Amino acid sequence: MNRPTMRDRIPSVGLQSQSGAVLIVVLLMLVMIIIVGIIAVRQSTTDLKVATADQVGKLLFQSNDAAFMKVEKEDRILSSQVSSTDTLNEYMSQAGMEGSEVSFCVRPRGDKLFSVLEVSKRNKTGGLESSNGYCDPNNSDSYVSEGRLMTQMTFVRPIDIETQLAWTQEVEGTSSNDLEKPNARGKGTIECTQVVGYATSVVPALSKAPLGNASSTGTNTLSGCLKQPRIGTNTVDTCLEALDIPFQTQVQTYSNQSVGPNCIASTS
Repeated sequence: MNRPTMRDRIPSVGLQSQSGAVLIVVLLMLVMIIIVGIIAVRQSTTDLKVATADQVGKLLFQSNDAAFMKVEKEDRILSSQVSSTDTLNEYMSQAGMEGSEVSFCVRPRGDKLFSVLEVSKRNKTGGLESSNGYCDPNNSDSYVSEGRLMTQMTFVRPIDIETQLAWTQEVEGTSSNDLEKPNARGKGTIECTQVVGYATSVVPALSKAPLGNASSTGTNTLSGCLKQPRIGTNTVDTCLEALDIPFQTQVQTYSNQSVGPNCIASTS
């Protein structure tokens, strides 16, 4: 038997080198395919998050807008009734309400949106006088839709500086020098005041933050955030933002401005 020569062995070494090179190329292609797949998945996830955030933003805006429309409509209807004094405008226009904050949860299943018996009131010194109006994340009546969306409204009566908006609405037979609040149709007329309204909608299901309960007052739960004041450094918005809870706040200013001897209601 003849022993193979060196010339016969050279092609065998070349084939092994080519096989190793092909293997490396295949591995590189697999790595590139994996990288492209990861980028595609991340891009899809990002697009989904953007689309979801856009939908949630629109939903929150619509909920806030609907809350303002409902409370304004309810106030107009009840204000036209002689026997009714339980209206938001008249309640916020009372003497001594300067600097106060009044909050209530939007509960669509209730008979009325605003009731003096179901509000949370914070006085001008920050003290909490009542807490019946805050939304409770553990109560289904506090949600405005089956999508688990919650809306809470707060109305703030700014402290009047330098007697701005200090006129009172006058009726026939009164004088502009009359310092007492006149009466009309058996009830006091509304002072020319300014009230700032806040509507805050949240989606608790899209957050990992703890819900808390009706007695929670701290800033580490959703329920506690909704009990924070509207004016100052630590507010409802700063608390919700710190807990990374999806929310949106809409602000409206209501003014009973003096035009001659009358107060004309307006919004901005």
